Amino acid sequence: MRRSISPRVRTVRAAALAMTAVTMLTSCTSTPSLSNNCPSNSSTFAKLNDATYAVVLQIRVGPGENDFGYFTLGTAFAVGDRLLATNAHVTEFFNGLTDLPVEEVVAVQSGTGEVVTLLRALTHPDYTGNPVASPDIGLFTTQELLSSKLTIASDAELTDLELGDELLLSGFPGDVQDLFEITPGTTVPQATSLTGTITALRNHDTGQVVMPENVDVIQHQIPTTPGTSGSALVRCGKVAAVHNAGTVKIIVSVDSQGNLTQDRTAAANNNFGVHAKYLREMIDLFEDQSVQGFELPPPFQTGGGNNNGGGGGQQGTAFTGTYVGSVGPPANQNTFTFTIDNNGAFSGTSTWATGTFTLTGSVNVAGTVNFNDNANVLLQNFNQGTYTGSINATTGAASGQYFETDQGVQVSNTFNWTATRQ
Repeated sequence: MRRSISPRVRTVRAAALAMTAVTMLTSCTSTPSLSNNCPSNSSTFAKLNDATYAVVLQIRVGPGENDFGYFTLGTAFAVGDRLLATNAHVTEFFNGLTDLPVEEVVAVQSGTGEVVTLLRALTHPDYTGNPVASPDIGLFTTQELLSSKLTIASDAELTDLELGDELLLSGFPGDVQDLFEITPGTTVPQATSLTGTITALRNHDTGQVVMPENVDVIQHQIPTTPGTSGSALVRCGKVAAVHNAGTVKIIVSVDSQGNLTQDRTAAANNNFGVHAKYLREMIDLFEDQSVQGFELPPPFQTGGGNNNGGGGGQQGTAFTGTYVGSVGPPANQNTFTFTIDNNGAFSGTSTWATGTFTLTGSVNVAGTVNFNDNANVLLQNFNQGTYTGSINATTGAASGQYFETDQGVQVSNTFNWTATRQ
């Protein structure tokens, strides 16, 4: 084997996931068996809040070292060890749809203030930009392990949805966050807990007769505002939909004084959620590696910083250069080399006893570096190697942690790695 780290373990997910601002549907009106087994609202909200995160952007507003502001884009909720669910219109915000100088994207846990680094954003391939006529589902992968996860309702529980069923949601409404701003690492955000009922079950095709097995959209009357996008709708303690409030419009800009401004158009009284079957479908696509998504935050681009790489008269980035390193014991020793060019692009290779693998990754303006090998693609029954860490722009020293993942789930112990700029 390439690494003597741990046996290859496949984790079967017993819980299905839901994203930003989670709406839980807790119904006791369907069948006697469901009613008798529904947890109380208080216990459901406790679990829901533990799994709910605010998606927060750090945006550059001026040239000074501390000239930046924070903006809460939406809500996400944990559906895997390192996986958050949200809306496609949240993940697509980063996919070339904004020219704002976003420096970092993090998720901040409700009730604890724990800050989680977001690595990649993925969007459902059938999302068209219309949040009520296509699957408005997205995912974020995280660097850190998530402490609590939500469970997705089974097929039988989903087909049992009825008008009047009670829904629970925890999220970060924009009107509340305008008063209680979230500063990652400083504030401890408290998700707002809301309830409402199902008012209609809909299909994307308005010409279709709606049956329990072809429901695509859940209409509800939970009083939400922009910022709760990505919430999970949960019924009887399990995610039945992902709230997306189809009429949201958010405009973020920097005014002439360098202040970060936000303009939110309120959602309508009738709000909507994406049926959880699309969330399950999206998770399956992610686990099959059928959807790759894109890296977060955007890779560091040309501009100020030390010229450590030279080249063509470009100034380069603060982290430009070639780095050589290895994973330390007790893992099998390996060597790796990666280069960050003048445009901030990342490339490299990693060599183990069993072969040499390609490294792909990114570095952000803070020096946070994340990269992966392709051992799982080149060799049968091998896991993907994942490296996370940071680079000191002044000394050129880099260090971090290495572990192996199987379909996005960590399946090995964690080991330290170090590297130096040549």
